Amino acid sequence: MDEKWEQHQRLEINYSHFVPDTTLLGPYHRGVLWVQGCCFSCEGCVAQSMQGAGGSYAAPEQLAEYFLRQPGLEGLTISGGEPFLQAEALGGMMESIRSRKDMGLIVYSGLYLEELQALAEKKSAAERFLSQIDLLIDGRYEKKLDDGRMAVGSSNQTVHLLTDRYRNCADEYYQRNGRRTEITCVGNRLRLVGVPSAEAFTLWKNLTGASGSVG
Repeated sequence: MDEKWEQHQRLEINYSHFVPDTTLLGPYHRGVLWVQGCCFSCEGCVAQSMQGAGGSYAAPEQLAEYFLRQPGLEGLTISGGEPFLQAEALGGMMESIRSRKDMGLIVYSGLYLEELQALAEKKSAAERFLSQIDLLIDGRYEKKLDDGRMAVGSSNQTVHLLTDRYRNCADEYYQRNGRRTEITCVGNRLRLVGVPSAEAFTLWKNLTGASGSVG
């Protein structure tokens, strides 16, 4: 992790893609940002294209401005990839957003909460980013433990309420069985948003030849 950490910390955000508005990766209407680069190689990961190098780069303030321009958003969800590999830049983006609007933050991380807390004790950027998160879904995806919950990959992953922001709606949202996905078209590429069921992912691969983006 330390080696990967040093490789990914930079002033710009290395991202795969983003969408301006969805209800499939957290309560209410929210923007979603998928970062590029991961320190895990989970079997069955639906976002394998985000594990290695690639993607695009943008300044934290540039992405902050993009999400602030979207009307009606309650918050932002960050997934990937592994967001904590870019903790410093993402923390800066959220500070820029919250200096102008009260927006919630949901983060998917392959690191367990205990690992993130240990990382935060060593890395001030990780502590800064962790302190900004309202709701965390933690843990590596384990294909054999995929239980079909809405917006959660496998049963070893836990929904942590780090603030009270989503306390009144988190159980209803994340404990539902059955998954929904949506397909968006950006330019000449299709993107699948949401945690797909096995059937939806198979259909997606048949439709796109695995050339689209999943998140």
